[in-house]
Amino acid sequence: MSISSINRRMWSTKFTAAFRCRLPIVSAPMAGVSGGLLAARVCKAGGLGMIAGGHFQDVSKLEKEIQIFHEEMNDMPTTTDTTAEKESQSQQQKSSDLSIGFIGFSALSTPNGWKDYEYILKHHRPKAVQFFAPSIILQPKDGISNVQLAHEYNSKFIAQVGSMSEAKEAIRHKVDAIICQGSEAGGHGLRRELGSSTMALASQVSKMTNIPVLAAGGIVNGKHLASALCVCDGASIGTRFWASKESIGNPVLQQELIKDNSCDDVVRTTVFDQIQNELSTIKWPHPYHSVGALRNQTSLEWEGKTAQELHSAIDKTDLLDEYKSAQKASDPRVVCILSGEGVGEIGSVEGAYDVTLRIEEEAIESINRLHSLCKCN
Repeated sequence: MSISSINRRMWSTKFTAAFRCRLPIVSAPMAGVSGGLLAARVCKAGGLGMIAGGHFQDVSKLEKEIQIFHEEMNDMPTTTDTTAEKESQSQQQKSSDLSIGFIGFSALSTPNGWKDYEYILKHHRPKAVQFFAPSIILQPKDGISNVQLAHEYNSKFIAQVGSMSEAKEAIRHKVDAIICQGSEAGGHGLRRELGSSTMALASQVSKMTNIPVLAAGGIVNGKHLASALCVCDGASIGTRFWASKESIGNPVLQQELIKDNSCDDVVRTTVFDQIQNELSTIKWPHPYHSVGALRNQTSLEWEGKTAQELHSAIDKTDLLDEYKSAQKASDPRVVCILSGEGVGEIGSVEGAYDVTLRIEEEAIESINRLHSLCKCN
């Protein structure tokens, strides 16, 4: 049976109910990776596809991805029904599926950032917005939060957190869902000594709130989704969609994700940010200046050495010039390749629509297998 021919099932979790999704799956808004096409394909499969607003320095760039999202949603039918009524319902659903993720410390660092955020909310009316690093931000002028502003325009607000303290703050601000990012995750997150593992964090946050909680970190397939559903309401998935055909990330670096990797080949490190902060006008701050990434020559050379030693090399050697050259050449031996610890179970670059449906089927198989292990007399 082909993935596209599978009978659709309606899943029932706090997340699917609150966000009107068929599946308890979110594709993470990865900056430089998650564009409109990827988000739309995940939505068409039944999940919540997120467009990355990232640092949000260029509104027109984001609006281009939003346009791509709407064009793709209108292009790909979600139903075989042909009645005018159901077509109208389908169209309304398509127009309401837009969801966007932002990096907090940079996206709302200026008054113009707040104006642009409100512009997106007002003119594009996203179903949901997600914030991270940090998730909760107060406008200096009047103390209104990014959560309140989203709610003024009827957008749901998802807070991505990496610790219990961040989760408690998000709950106080009445967010609509929480994504618990564990230290197994790829990309930026809390330094390992400040964060927690995915399942432990998601489980404990779920116990202290009734709002939907999702797990993020090391989740790339249906077995992992089934595990997440044992402790919370769904999963946010990044690396698996980084390795999708619709990804707008660097295709050379993307190929490194499908090589013979394992969880041992992933490290959470501050090394890459220490180097890249010297090359960028937007510098990742404490405590978010660490990444989950594939090990390579750079991480192996500097991991375990002090920050002072690395900064001394930056000041006294050609390290920065060599790194910049490696970036231009997309040299995987040197540059940062963001990846979570689930990368070892990714074998190919596939379409996001099929990836989403395969995760669903694998989750169902895993849940059925668990059911078969417990037989009542």
